[in-house]
Amino acid sequence: MGDNLKDKTVFGMMWGAVGKVGTLTINFLTNLVLARLLMPEDFGAIAMLAIFLAVSNIFIQGGLGAALIQKKNPERRDYSTVFYWNLAVALVFYLILYVSAPLIADYYALPLVKPLLRVQSVVLIIQSFSIVQYTQLQKQMNFKALSIRNMAAALAGTLIAIPLALRGFGPWSLVASAILASIVNVLLLWKMSSWRPSWEFSLDSLKSLFSFGGLMLLSSLAETLYTNLQGLIIGKRFSASDLGYFSQAKKLEEIPVTGLSSIVNDVTFPAFSSLQDDSERLLAGVRKSTKALTFLNFPMMILLMIVAQPLICLLYGSKWEASAPYFQILCISGLIYAVNTLNTNVIKSLGKGKIYFTIQILKRMIGIALILIGMKFGIFGLLWAVASVAYISFIINALVNKKLINYGIFRQLRDFGAVLLLALLVGSLTYALGRILPCHIYLTMLIQIILYTGLYLLIAKWLKMEELNTYLGIFAKIIHRK
Repeated sequence: MGDNLKDKTVFGMMWGAVGKVGTLTINFLTNLVLARLLMPEDFGAIAMLAIFLAVSNIFIQGGLGAALIQKKNPERRDYSTVFYWNLAVALVFYLILYVSAPLIADYYALPLVKPLLRVQSVVLIIQSFSIVQYTQLQKQMNFKALSIRNMAAALAGTLIAIPLALRGFGPWSLVASAILASIVNVLLLWKMSSWRPSWEFSLDSLKSLFSFGGLMLLSSLAETLYTNLQGLIIGKRFSASDLGYFSQAKKLEEIPVTGLSSIVNDVTFPAFSSLQDDSERLLAGVRKSTKALTFLNFPMMILLMIVAQPLICLLYGSKWEASAPYFQILCISGLIYAVNTLNTNVIKSLGKGKIYFTIQILKRMIGIALILIGMKFGIFGLLWAVASVAYISFIINALVNKKLINYGIFRQLRDFGAVLLLALLVGSLTYALGRILPCHIYLTMLIQIILYTGLYLLIAKWLKMEELNTYLGIFAKIIHRK
């Protein structure tokens, strides 16, 4: 059973990576085209809707998907109960957003927000039909099906967004993209999953799942409010253009950060949950995951900080150059983001809902306080506050895991400290070279990328780092399977 779980986790991680990288690549290429067709204020207008849609979606899911994954043997009535609950709550929140759209438009002093929100909110109802199927495939660790579905949905959104943008539909092209992608998403999930809801709804089942899922809901709500608070403040206190620059920087940062973290979350949560009764194997799995994760994440984020300015100009055009410093600060926060995801997954997988909820609320209260202080120093003060919260969160998460599985701050630092030092050393050399090279900025960027990647891997091989051997072993298994 141990080897079977290990194989499922490894290949789940690989398929998760394929799906996430493929989806992000499609979205990224689409965004490159749209960034040249649309204006910053168009992206800003859509970003203004994000917090309202995200919060609504948290209530619709209700933490019940996580509860189904964490529960060892959910019954058929559990799945059907969750399905009907998701659909009912989605309808309620659609009506709430429809009625409150004029007030939200008044808040931003942007009339266009009203029709945009009323139309895009339809996505909430559409997505409610896919939550249970998604949860089942995730619990089964069938990430191949989920990856295919994600890429197909992203491609469908692209096929409508670009033609509409070319015809001058502005932000409406982004709304149409979201709706079509959601429809394709649901249709594919229903085709890939054999599960269908039965005509049963159990209050007892709902109460049982809410004992864990309700705490996940509140925790996710705090996380979502905190994450989207940045856009809410920027859109109100600064301008739609500032929010557009921020949202584009955030989208670029999400490719390595949120993408990698999503893979980690999707794969390690069910894997760790299956090990909740075996603390030694759980600790070993967490340590190995931490080392493997940081070996990829740390060098990626440092390299992106080095080449931020020419990268953004090359990808989006010179009108987006102001996004570069936003992007660099977000990357500093992103260095530790995936490690935080791994730490919180340990707490969730052990069924420690109350502990998870308590620390999430604590972290977000600290975060909101620092953001409110930081915004007094302008938009960059706000961004530096966000970056500092990521590291405070790491300290809190690690302190909790010290109690739960004996994996605290210093033990984690020992596990990824060498990788961080190597990434910083190679980054310093690469940055210094870029300052003295008498080349065009794009040629300099290419040289920096090649030099950084080559030096990092060569030194890692010379030092015989365990993390590199982990990935070489995974690739060898894949080749052997073929």
